[in-house]
Amino acid sequence: MISTLLLIIAALNWAVAAKVGCWRQPDPPAPQHHTTVYRHCFDAIKELAELDKAYAPILFSRKPGLGYKVPERWIKGTCYVHIDVNSEDDEDYISFHEIAVEAGVIAAACVIKAPHLGGTSPVGPKQVMNVSIFGVRRLAHRLSAFDEDFTDDREFNGSAEILR
Repeated sequence: MISTLLLIIAALNWAVAAKVGCWRQPDPPAPQHHTTVYRHCFDAIKELAELDKAYAPILFSRKPGLGYKVPERWIKGTCYVHIDVNSEDDEDYISFHEIAVEAGVIAAACVIKAPHLGGTSPVGPKQVMNVSIFGVRRLAHRLSAFDEDFTDDREFNGSAEILR
């Protein structure tokens, strides 16, 4: 139910996705970004949307003891979904559902279409928070046989350039 709703909302919002910036591959010898696939991103976004009390607005902040602490990430396969505020003093009230919807817009605009690298977008009433999607390289080995979605954070290249 939620996953179908996310896809419909993402498709409807795609037309207004002008604020979404898709990553582009930098020229060599700069570090190259990893591609991702929509199915992995869909799974990460679905997990985000199904969190307890996903529809309730909560405070997001980097300040200890004040609301939900960011930065935070969800990794599924080759997809890394990341949320954070712009600075140490920024905070905003938003629901995980709203974040998931915006992540769905990013996935539709920047993962389905080539070069499949992901992108970023501001989110929330104050627009001081960002949701970003990155491709990560899956490691050949796992921490355990039960952890199929483990991806080493060191494989994430945070110096992406935006194509608008």
